Amino acid sequence: MTRSVKPDRTLFRAPLRLVPLVLLAIASYAHAGWTLARADTPVTTIHATSVYQAEAGQRLVQDDIVQTPSSGVVQIQDESGNIVAFGHDTRVLLMRDAHVALLRGWVKVLNACSVANCVPPVVDTERTRFTLADRTALVIAAAPPGYDSADAVYCESGSAQLLALGKSRSKPVDVRIDAHQFALRAKTNEAISIYASPDSKFVATMPITFRDALRTLPSPANPRNLPTHDLRPVTYDDVSDWLGSALAVRTDPATRFTGRFRARLSDPAFRRDVRQHVRELPDWRPLVFPQPRLTPRAAILAVPSAYPSISARP
Repeated sequence: MTRSVKPDRTLFRAPLRLVPLVLLAIASYAHAGWTLARADTPVTTIHATSVYQAEAGQRLVQDDIVQTPSSGVVQIQDESGNIVAFGHDTRVLLMRDAHVALLRGWVKVLNACSVANCVPPVVDTERTRFTLADRTALVIAAAPPGYDSADAVYCESGSAQLLALGKSRSKPVDVRIDAHQFALRAKTNEAISIYASPDSKFVATMPITFRDALRTLPSPANPRNLPTHDLRPVTYDDVSDWLGSALAVRTDPATRFTGRFRARLSDPAFRRDVRQHVRELPDWRPLVFPQPRLTPRAAILAVPSAYPSISARP
């Protein structure tokens, strides 16, 4: 009698087990994360719902919020060759795939990717998206002084696509800016205006260090991961500008702030501050003023009858 042999499905199962690992490797290769390569003074960083002071050599991870001090030079870079320098009093959120949300301030971005399959840097303000082409350097300002909350950008080299974000009565505007051109999107105008060169006001306001070309700095010998001490819980003042902003990250399912900071409502001071500003924070209203739950009897009474009421006359 011939013994029956069960087919060996190991060869079919093994690749499936490797798929998640392969995808993870590809994602890590596409963007390995940022490192704080230079910080003349400590940089305030919000990781999840905690705040700490980051110094040069600190690894920064997805969804970290970075706020630069009023002076000094700050630069982050990744292993792919992308570089971002921050001006003073600048606030950014580091999203996935070299995507940066700029709440306010100045950034200078260089797409100098030196590996295959890397993603180009993208910078979002409340009103405009900037996507860098290869070997492109941009200086971007969100609501710089004297521009009435406008977005301004100067293309130092290469080219970039500019997309008008926000509510619009027409199709979103997507324009290209090339080397040495200057673009402006005023708060009162949906169009993106392009000029042959930046105006004197922009040049005078721009951080002086941005006049120099961005260069990759030596990598720290021992980059640090998230610190395990000197952390404090985030306060309302730490994130109030973010919670009330028009940035897409505020309500995006992957970065929604109500989900990220909801646990802080257990802190009486945080909850009190949110309640006081709930008119400016409509997405927080259901969390601080939840609808009362109906009891089973109340729920039955609340269901409308399928038959109209009829007045009976004797």
